[in-house]
Amino acid sequence: MRKSVPLRKRNQLPETISLSHEGGSIIVRLRQNARAKRLILRLDSKSGEPVATCPPGLGEAKICQFLQRNVAWLVEKQQARKPNTPFEHGAIIPVRDVPHTLEHLDEARGTVRLLELADERILMVSGNESHMARRVTDWLKKQAKSDLDDAVARHAAALGVKPSAIRIKDTTSRWGSCSANRTLSFSWRIIMAPPFVLDYLAAHEVAHLREMNHSDRFWAHVASLCPNYKPAQKWLKDNGRLLHSYGGEGD
Repeated sequence: MRKSVPLRKRNQLPETISLSHEGGSIIVRLRQNARAKRLILRLDSKSGEPVATCPPGLGEAKICQFLQRNVAWLVEKQQARKPNTPFEHGAIIPVRDVPHTLEHLDEARGTVRLLELADERILMVSGNESHMARRVTDWLKKQAKSDLDDAVARHAAALGVKPSAIRIKDTTSRWGSCSANRTLSFSWRIIMAPPFVLDYLAAHEVAHLREMNHSDRFWAHVASLCPNYKPAQKWLKDNGRLLHSYGGEGD
């Protein structure tokens, strides 16, 4: 007896679509989003995998046409993407925009120590080498929490507001957020950016404690806390995705 192949439900999209180009083919993962207003094509900030976010009601044929029209752009972006830099022995990572070299030490106790030389910064990571990525990530999170606590406290005092809590996360879609219960959340990866960028991010989220929007009044608060905020915005726009290329499996 011949087995039947289950059919996809009506309007259900496939998980992936294969696109052809001069150099071969490329696989794009489809992700349906009920809130999406238009079709958006991007590279996943961590894996570099092409992802198309699809609004409801858009058929597979139209999605394929859109993706095929943009396949050259997609291939160019993949080729230009910075390879991931795992947290391993010999890797160089930015901390507060300063290069730091990771060195593993064959010592039983798992710690991370910063060695500051005249022209070099070294993170000495001891313990089992298989735990190195997690230890470096934990150290970076602590550094981020410390710097953000200080920046938030300073800006909150200037505005006369107070957050209910400060959370450190690993988000890919946004660098910071302010919830309805006044919790401020930040990506730990901001510690790899220049300090003036972290300061702007803290000011941005603190300003939301006054205005939960992006109105003129909101931006006036941001400007009062961080007068030269536009270069920080531009830095994040131009370089933010690169910060997601550090770390990887095990972090």
